Amino acid sequence: MKSCLICGCIKDSEKYLENVFTNIEKIQKLFDKTKIIISYDISKDNTLNKLYELQKRFDIDIIISNDPLVPIRTVNIERARNKLISKIYTEYNDYDYFIMMDMDDVCSKPINIEVLKEALDKNNVWDGLFFNNANYYDFWALNFKDFQYSCWNCNNPTKLINIMNQEFIKESKNKEFIKCESAFGGFGIYKINRFTNCFYRTFVDLSLFNRDNLKNIYDNYNILYDIRNNIFDCEHRFFHLHAIRINNVKLFIYNKNLFPEYIGQHTDILYK
Repeated sequence: MKSCLICGCIKDSEKYLENVFTNIEKIQKLFDKTKIIISYDISKDNTLNKLYELQKRFDIDIIISNDPLVPIRTVNIERARNKLISKIYTEYNDYDYFIMMDMDDVCSKPINIEVLKEALDKNNVWDGLFFNNANYYDFWALNFKDFQYSCWNCNNPTKLINIMNQEFIKESKNKEFIKCESAFGGFGIYKINRFTNCFYRTFVDLSLFNRDNLKNIYDNYNILYDIRNNIFDCEHRFFHLHAIRINNVKLFIYNKNLFPEYIGQHTDILYK
């Protein structure tokens, strides 16, 4: 009997929720037992009312945050994700898996549920798993090969993102599982018992990085990291690197597309 928690952070997502929950309903059919946990931050639209409406059809545990939002977006997301993690570890740690998925346009297009089913059938390979996309965009969360530090914490993010994209395409060729140290892309599935004592953090912890990797980026591509002044990072990176450090977890990107080609607000930010 396999069980799964389906988790997400929500803010100003009303217009996407119906489609996201259509996908969640398909995911639920792959498991014997599921529970949906949502961490809600104060929104300008009717997201909360939409959640209450969905709660009539789905088993949803809604965490309503009263924390004032701060200007740093990743700090707000870190807090929301840690509320989810805390609830998983304290109330639902008898489940086998948890899924962390975005509740916006990233996960609102029709899911290819057969891809997720295939990945679950191969769960002996991975402890945490992410998925490719025809328009892979989440280079902020991505660690692979020499690319071990935030693309936004360097002197030429656009150049580095394009280099990462080219190298990621090469690395993906003819591979079913792409080894990584961090990734996300709006959807990750994790074995709960392999992520004990792990949490999200948006502040950079330099003890988790290999300085040689940073030097290689500068030597090979003439891109310099500003380690001292850019203290904020993608919250997923710390979660994954810390899990590798303390639990020796195995992280991969499954080289199939779980969702259709992504075109939206995140690619606008990356490539504009």
